[in-house]
Amino acid sequence: MTTNDLDPVTETGAGVAKLEANLARVEELTQRLLKVMGQSRKVAPSLQGPSQELYVKAASAYMAEMMQNPAKLIEHQLAFWGKSVKHYVEAQHLLAQGKLTPPTDETPKDRRFSHELWDTNPYFNFIKQQYLMNAAAVQQAVEDIDTLDADEKKRLRYFSQQMVDMISPTNFLPTNPEALALAVETEGESLVAGLENMIADLEANDGDLVVTLADKKAFTLGENLATTPGSVVFRNHLFELIQYAPSTETVHEIPLLIFPPWINKFYILDLKPQNSLIKWAVDQGYSVFVVSWVNPDASYADTSMSDYVEDGYLAAMAETKKICGVKKINAVGYCIAGTTLSLTLALMKQRKDTSVNTATLFTTLTDFSDRGEVGVFLDDDFVDGIEAEVAQNGILDSYFMSRTFSYLRSNDLIYGPAIKSYMLGKAPPAFDLLYWNGDGTNLPAKMSVEYLRGLCQADRFATDGFEICGTTVHQKGKRYLKRKTARVMRAVFGTIPQGEVGSFVSLISRLSLFSQRR
Repeated sequence: MTTNDLDPVTETGAGVAKLEANLARVEELTQRLLKVMGQSRKVAPSLQGPSQELYVKAASAYMAEMMQNPAKLIEHQLAFWGKSVKHYVEAQHLLAQGKLTPPTDETPKDRRFSHELWDTNPYFNFIKQQYLMNAAAVQQAVEDIDTLDADEKKRLRYFSQQMVDMISPTNFLPTNPEALALAVETEGESLVAGLENMIADLEANDGDLVVTLADKKAFTLGENLATTPGSVVFRNHLFELIQYAPSTETVHEIPLLIFPPWINKFYILDLKPQNSLIKWAVDQGYSVFVVSWVNPDASYADTSMSDYVEDGYLAAMAETKKICGVKKINAVGYCIAGTTLSLTLALMKQRKDTSVNTATLFTTLTDFSDRGEVGVFLDDDFVDGIEAEVAQNGILDSYFMSRTFSYLRSNDLIYGPAIKSYMLGKAPPAFDLLYWNGDGTNLPAKMSVEYLRGLCQADRFATDGFEICGTTVHQKGKRYLKRKTARVMRAVFGTIPQGEVGSFVSLISRLSLFSQRR
């Protein structure tokens, strides 16, 4: 059910009857809700949040700062108290005058509070203003701590913001005017639809609450998604190799082999036709091959990064050369697959294998000294928890990866969609990129630990070397990578017609932005 089906009731009698029916429906749905919630997985505390050590350090540092520089603390506290009291007095003064208008609102614009009642209704405006003042005070308190090291400060800043975002009044029905107004308008039907959406998500994920981001019925692989004609030409225990024939009369001699990340499905580069890099490439006369990685189960527990290089990358390269009857290929690696392509290239150099003519890396890290936003999840408290999880189950379930990356954009990928689905009763959008994002895969236990410990944490590829396939490989340096990237962009993508440059750049920008979560 969606809000398109929700019609306001104008006749009082019919409205009462509808409300009673909806309340009865809520009671029935509540029984289903209680049943499915009892099925949810037990997640270890180490995977639920940072260790308490971070907060203990922050509290100790804050107390030390207060003792050493009490004037700064008092100044900031008085500023916060002053704003809060002034806000309360202004609201009370207007109410005493019989004016049902909000006081002066100097809080920053925030798209979570875009509904007009946040600005026009004095009750909701008061809640909004006070929340934003509280949020600013928490942020200021974090910034006032000067004795934590840079990594600890970054993590404290991130996780404190997560808590602030979680308690936003938009996330709760009694303080969300849009949800309340729609519930009244539809005699409670929007809440029933929202409860049905929530239960459907719980039942689809064995009791885990994972918000559906895209309409799963809107897309079918091979019909309106991943529609570029192709066929499987090779398979082994790690992957299937898909070949896409050129759609032009003349064909470039050197084929293009694409390695997508194995934390999602292969069709990231073959979404809807207008968003398909693969379709664009075959229309330029390239023979395109794409690796579709296996979704591992516990039997893959001992599969390593070396296995992905030998039985994945090198096997796919060999088969592509064999099929096309050539000695060289152009290779593309996306995200984690780009990192592993870099490892493979370093290994091939040692072996004097010159099969790769050019290599392009999409949103790829080879130097992990700056791990970006995801770095807050790469300290020992989380990684120890992941290592314990995969040791027990043989895989890192896609649930954990999806949840972690969603929290990097929690307002966009958790709270916002949850409000629309569960409070407003709306159906998720038909969005191809979000559909792909929800189609996750597991990771083998050994490979996960090698990647997290050896690359993400120790940064061995860019420093003292990463061990793979019985040898140690090193990053070749940023100047080399820039040279190679420029070369392949000219060789492979240099023929983009001027009129198509904008759409191509837009596609790559979307992929780059979204893959920050990958």
